[in-house]
Amino acid sequence: MHRTGSYSDLVARKLMQSGKAKMLCLVRYSIDERFAEKSKEEYINIIVLDGCPTNCAEEILKQRGITNYKHINTTDFEIIKGKTPVMEEKINEIVNYILIKNRE
Repeated sequence: MHRTGSYSDLVARKLMQSGKAKMLCLVRYSIDERFAEKSKEEYINIIVLDGCPTNCAEEILKQRGITNYKHINTTDFEIIKGKTPVMEEKINEIVNYILIKNRE
């Protein structure tokens, strides 16, 4: 498997399983305006994970006027779309980065 989006998903799931994060449905932001508005108030520490330089997740939040987030792209961790296999070490590297950055 060589999908950068897989990293985004697996990192988010690992953070959620650790109890340090909550996964939210990205598509819901694009189709549910009330959910997006409520999220602006309810979630103060949003981390957006994108799997490629197109940054679709970030763009969806921007379109909904959500600006209180930290953006992370898996490609910032030397992961190349279509070439880098999904490796547990890289997943852990991204998770640890997020946990450290989230404390700052």
